Amino acid sequence: MSLEIRQITDEEVEASEFITAYSFNSPERRDLTKAVERSKSFYPTGWSLASFEDGEMTAFVRSIPFAARINGRGLSYAAVGPVVSLPQHRRKGHVGAILRQFLEQMRENGQVLSGLHTPHPTLYQRYGWEIASMAHTFKFPPKEIHFKSEPKDRGYIRMLKADDWAQANRVYRLHSAKRNGPLHRGEVWWRQAIFGGGFLPDPSDVALWEDATGEPQGYVVYYQPARPQPHESEFWVREIVALTTDAYLNLLLYIVRHDLPKEIAINAAPDDPFYSLVDDARHVKVEEGYDLMNRIVDVEAALKLRPPANPELDLEFALQLSDRTAPWNEGTWLVNQSDGEIAVEKTNAAANLKMSTMTLAPLYNGFLTPTAAAFAGRVEADSEESLATADAFFATLHPPFCSDGF
Repeated sequence: MSLEIRQITDEEVEASEFITAYSFNSPERRDLTKAVERSKSFYPTGWSLASFEDGEMTAFVRSIPFAARINGRGLSYAAVGPVVSLPQHRRKGHVGAILRQFLEQMRENGQVLSGLHTPHPTLYQRYGWEIASMAHTFKFPPKEIHFKSEPKDRGYIRMLKADDWAQANRVYRLHSAKRNGPLHRGEVWWRQAIFGGGFLPDPSDVALWEDATGEPQGYVVYYQPARPQPHESEFWVREIVALTTDAYLNLLLYIVRHDLPKEIAINAAPDDPFYSLVDDARHVKVEEGYDLMNRIVDVEAALKLRPPANPELDLEFALQLSDRTAPWNEGTWLVNQSDGEIAVEKTNAAANLKMSTMTLAPLYNGFLTPTAAAFAGRVEADSEESLATADAFFATLHPPFCSDGF
């Protein structure tokens, strides 16, 4: 049997969409017309890799080029998804072979970071991805919710349509400017993934809040399934983006006044103050679980491009890395921060810190500090001073959070 890994052709889109639909048990597998049309419209075949055994497509992976924000800068980011394989070809190593080749391709394309969502984290840890953020969900009966604060400016709520995407995007960009994790969204993503609901069977609703002067200051994206499944909430808030306190409070009031659903679920960032705002927190259930997995594709470039949270600090440390699936990352790297600029180069000096590139991923976006990673036995340090230096270098302005699925 011969195994080939390559980009798919236009004629092979239908086969890739069948593997995707079958793997996720989507009803689209019965009729692939819409899935094929969507794929050809939004996803160039150059973003894909597939494995072929004796000419038959066995597995399929897509990598969408984005920029993701870290401490106020957008860095080239490869969003991986879906990663799918036909059941009769699983456990043959086909997906692993695709991911290894994709890492080389990402590096060639200048994508210094990569991320993915998965229910199977151990599979991707083999190839260097690591859990780098948590998902927080607040669930509550809307009729039981009252808030401790009231907005001073009531402003105005109006519904947006897909053609209004730029109005929401302006607020999103202002909000994301100094955040850690948000993706740069373009028109296609807004229309398809946000307003269109992505792979959800029904479209999303988007409501914009304007202050008394008519200036847009926030929006909320929410989803009301026509026929919710037993495991779904009747009303799901994908994201709340607010530039001011009044915007945040007014959008929350708007949400809880949808009081017909028995339960509302809000997807929230780790630093969202919702829980402290509720008058009686006993009515709120908080769910937390792992979310995005990240990988450092190109260590040298990623460290050079990472903007410091504290640019006034001057610091230096030597970092020794191991990386089985991206050997170009291996070795000892001297990292120097001076006058807000970062320099990175290979060195023969003794390492202050030793770890795998997989461990580096959650340090890079601030999900984990070097000191915490050392306490967990995942970082070997020569001194407490070296850990403190690395903590300062990897500091972030906000905890990592990305509300986009891919």
